[in-house]
Amino acid sequence: MNSQERSLFSKLVVSLILLLLPVLILLLYSNRVNEKVITGQIKQSSIGQLSTLAVQMDNVLLQLETFSRILIRDPNVIEFQDLSLLDSGYYDRIKKIKTIQDKLYLQSASADWVHDITVYSPRSGQTISTVDGAAFDPERLQKLSEKNWNFVLHDGKADEQAKLIHLTVEPYVKEGGIRKANSIIEISFDLRNIIRALDQFKSQGNGDALFYKPNEVSLSSSSCPPDLLREAVFALKRTQLADQGDITFQWNGISYLLAYSEVRELEGYVVGMVPLSEILTPLHMTNRFTYLVLGLLLIVGIAVSWVLYRNVQVPLRALVKGVQFIKMGNYKHRISLRANNEFRLIISRFNEMAEQIQQLIENVLKQRIHAREAELKQLQSQINPHFLYNSLSYMISMTKLNRKDAILEMAYHLSDYYRYSTRVENQLVKLEEELKNAADYLSIHRMRMNRIRFEIDVENDMMGIVVPRLILQPIVENALIHGIEALEGEGDISITGYHSDHRYSLIVDDNGSAMTKERLSILQKMLAGSNDEWSNSCGLRNVHRRLQLRYGNESGLRLSINAASGLRVELLWREEGDGETADC
Repeated sequence: MNSQERSLFSKLVVSLILLLLPVLILLLYSNRVNEKVITGQIKQSSIGQLSTLAVQMDNVLLQLETFSRILIRDPNVIEFQDLSLLDSGYYDRIKKIKTIQDKLYLQSASADWVHDITVYSPRSGQTISTVDGAAFDPERLQKLSEKNWNFVLHDGKADEQAKLIHLTVEPYVKEGGIRKANSIIEISFDLRNIIRALDQFKSQGNGDALFYKPNEVSLSSSSCPPDLLREAVFALKRTQLADQGDITFQWNGISYLLAYSEVRELEGYVVGMVPLSEILTPLHMTNRFTYLVLGLLLIVGIAVSWVLYRNVQVPLRALVKGVQFIKMGNYKHRISLRANNEFRLIISRFNEMAEQIQQLIENVLKQRIHAREAELKQLQSQINPHFLYNSLSYMISMTKLNRKDAILEMAYHLSDYYRYSTRVENQLVKLEEELKNAADYLSIHRMRMNRIRFEIDVENDMMGIVVPRLILQPIVENALIHGIEALEGEGDISITGYHSDHRYSLIVDDNGSAMTKERLSILQKMLAGSNDEWSNSCGLRNVHRRLQLRYGNESGLRLSINAASGLRVELLWREEGDGETADC
């Protein structure tokens, strides 16, 4: 139908869509603006909360640093510098050490984060600590003094947890190093304190959190999936980080917002991970409800259009379609529509007209069909078994040699072959049966001549299609008699089949005597000639004619020279339709 014949229903639906389209565009724009505003508020809120967490962590670390500087100036600690060199009693030295230890334990217990404190005396090499087994190690302390806070993942003990360590040196002499110092205070705490802070941040409903120090360490809340942590760190590494900010990344199809704030004392960042899709779910639900309302409006409009379409457009289209079927030759078509208006009379008269045309056409076609069936039976009757006597002779020879297995095999193949060849009541068979018959025929010849080999490779989808009987055996017989038997060496025959777009093909190849272009031209002329002209070469010609009678002139045999210089015979036909050939 051209543009002037568009249906009323299509016009009504298009008009309704054009009416709702501006509303939908405005709705989409509004949703995008709302989502952008909400996302911005989430970013500001996340950065504010993370800034608070970063300040809290900085305050805890500053308190520890302040205590360290106060402790190193404590009179008892100053006396501890030369305690072993002073002329004092053992009890006095133990009392002073106990006083320092009490201060250390008191400070360790009073701080928000669980930590350990150690006092070193470089002059005497003595140590006072809240940790058992602490010893003065100048090289270790020299390395730790290079930074304000040091992340130590392994401090020489196999079972020790990763720590964060700060040193206070009095006095600090850059050229002299640790050994020139009078006193050293070491404050260390387990990194699990940071993880607990991140867990507490998450428990307040702020999403997963992590601590990130570029190129050194990354810690996350306890419940954060490792893959999510790895992707978040990778996203942070790709970004030039400021004091505060945010970035987004994708993980498992979910968009995450990474808001971060700097922890100045640790030269790192606390990072919050917020799944934007979960936060925006209420907005998306509202959007879906709005879309649903628009959809309902569209459905109601379509329903109204359908009423008009069903009572006017459908009967008109049914009549136009019926006329097109008649034009294409499908005279069996009837309009089954039951109209309850003025179209009922028109449809009834159309069906009566189509029935009269069909009866006239069928009377003419029946005569042509009977003529074709007679010709097909005559052509098929010409295909006779030429090797019966040779097969019986083979069985006699095998009997003399007491080869029962060969006799049984020959008998089975021979009986199957003749049972199939003589069953003329069914002119149509499945392709699987035709291939079985060809295999029996080739097996009989292979038993008589050991040098014959054959292969059948046909697509499984083709096995169930219906084809005329005995269209393959004459082709195989031609390959054996005119090709393989003249060879002195081994003879190969292959049967392959494929189909595409309702077109089917069976290919029979042999490596018989060299096929020349002259001989091929003669065979092609034989296929194109009449039955009387080539009465002595009925094998290929009969099959070619039968395929054309059943499937049309485009079907039949195609002859060519294959790669082994033998003859290739290709049987081509198209899948049957509803026309006259399907009823043969």
